[in-house]
Amino acid sequence: MDMDEERRQDRLIEILGKTLDYVANEAVVLNRLEEFFSPKPSKLASSDAEAQDLHDRVDRLVESLSGPPKRDTAPANPVKVDIYPLAAISEVINMFHRTRKSVARTHMFMIGVELQKRWPDVGKVSDEKDRGLFVENSESAFWEHAETSFIRLAAYWDRVGQTLDFVFFGIRQFERDGFSSVMDRIHCNWVPMLRDLAVMEGWKRLRVFQTSESEDGLKWLVRRRNLLVHSLHLRPVARETDGEMIDYLYNHLDLSLRKKLEPGTIEQELGRIHQQLSAAASLFPDFLSLCEYASQHIRSRKGA
Repeated sequence: MDMDEERRQDRLIEILGKTLDYVANEAVVLNRLEEFFSPKPSKLASSDAEAQDLHDRVDRLVESLSGPPKRDTAPANPVKVDIYPLAAISEVINMFHRTRKSVARTHMFMIGVELQKRWPDVGKVSDEKDRGLFVENSESAFWEHAETSFIRLAAYWDRVGQTLDFVFFGIRQFERDGFSSVMDRIHCNWVPMLRDLAVMEGWKRLRVFQTSESEDGLKWLVRRRNLLVHSLHLRPVARETDGEMIDYLYNHLDLSLRKKLEPGTIEQELGRIHQQLSAAASLFPDFLSLCEYASQHIRSRKGA
């Protein structure tokens, strides 16, 4: 092995070591930093007792949908079970946790950017030119993570919609309609016949979220997701060229949507992400209530 090859091997070993440190440390840093987040990323349960109650509730729901029973209550003789209910509801829960981690990662990068801006001397980059490049790259990473958070938030509601499609209509295809279209079909097909469903508080809260165009509502979130996926990426608005940039980015949208979907500051975008995560967490019990209602009052009618 010649000298150049040895040096290349040494550089590879060094960067692999740093890669391992980065991968191993991210989860630790996120976990420790979360204590100081404001606001803190919302959870499905705020205590171990609530988490256990939620786990038990999901187990009962899965079993009521002909899914596998809990391990400690499984019958001695084998029974035929449907694994789809467990898979669908588990995917909703797993998607929430992946989304929450994405939000926490976005928040972490916001803190890093702000620390470097406000107290540049505490950072590891001392040269002013290099520090400017570091801040620029950190801001770019924040916007990338913010995009991912918005896309995953919308994807979470897609999973919720797919599960509701199964429990209300027996459709079990993961590529089917999203949350909004399924809610509309429930509203048109079942609500007129079932008065108790129409007045259910959980249904009403989910319906308000689904039809809301505010920044903590589904319509705003889906429009933001669709723009990020198909048309543009997030970036801070440059006010001195505001008109030109907005005309370029949003020339296919009407003026009202320009205002509603316009990217804000780092702090504003992080706030919007937290609002949407909070809505997902607070409405999760209502999603379970709808599934429980369908299991008791709709699937029995259909002989499911």
